[in-house]
Amino acid sequence: MENCLDAIASSLSQQSSQLTRYLTEQPAVEGILQTYGDDSQENSEWTEATTVLNVYLPFPAEHMLMEKIQKILELACYQFGLRVLPNVMQKQGWDCPESVELSKWAKLFGRKGNLVWRGSSKPSKELLQSIAAIRHTAVHRLRTNSAGLERFLADAENLAGVLGDDTFTQAISQLRLNTQATLIDLIRNKQFIQLQLEKAQEDIARQRAELNQKEQEILLHLASEDRKYRDQAGERLERALGRMGDLRVASIGQDAVLESVDDIEYDPLSDDDSDFDHEEQFEDCSEA
Repeated sequence: MENCLDAIASSLSQQSSQLTRYLTEQPAVEGILQTYGDDSQENSEWTEATTVLNVYLPFPAEHMLMEKIQKILELACYQFGLRVLPNVMQKQGWDCPESVELSKWAKLFGRKGNLVWRGSSKPSKELLQSIAAIRHTAVHRLRTNSAGLERFLADAENLAGVLGDDTFTQAISQLRLNTQATLIDLIRNKQFIQLQLEKAQEDIARQRAELNQKEQEILLHLASEDRKYRDQAGERLERALGRMGDLRVASIGQDAVLESVDDIEYDPLSDDDSDFDHEEQFEDCSEA
């Protein structure tokens, strides 16, 4: 019975551990950027969802998204270079969007302090670092959680805006909306699973407590039964020993017999009888 209870408790514990690992396991590489800047432009639904927990897209979809962001930004930067930096483009031999890495554009924009940006808003150092990280993440296939993806998309949208091309800005905005919708669904699903886990853990804790109580009751019952059986066994042995009596010698020259203690009369030998026996033995020795 005790082994059965242990097996049930072990099974419940394993099920709880497996579900917990499934929900809390995270890839080795977290989002590579810290959240910064003003998030007031984000819609309330997305903000509410992301403040609860972070999730991960399936990596094929995530990698495709990062490559798409990188490609759109490289196109936007190339078009900006043709308009604003034609001499640099010709000198470097950049004759197509694919000829320039996104990280090179970020470095170039950081060095060129006299460029004219839409709205006279120069990209910040943090924004350009984030843009360079988009390329690094896409090329090296780094896992990024929902917060990191949202930051990349927001920064990509900001850069496309200051580059002054509405087509690329709208394309990234649509990517951002589609990604947010998918991530919100994932977050809500994970919240639902978390609630299921909490309920399952409560049930398991209750069942474990019931099993522990049942085990204690069984142990106490078995201990009581064991004491009763020992007492009964001891009483049976005592009765058997009482019926056997003691082993005593009935008289000299006779075999030992088993008599009841109550039936044996104590009859000590007198001193006269002892002397008489010695005299007979002495006479026998003289005659010999």
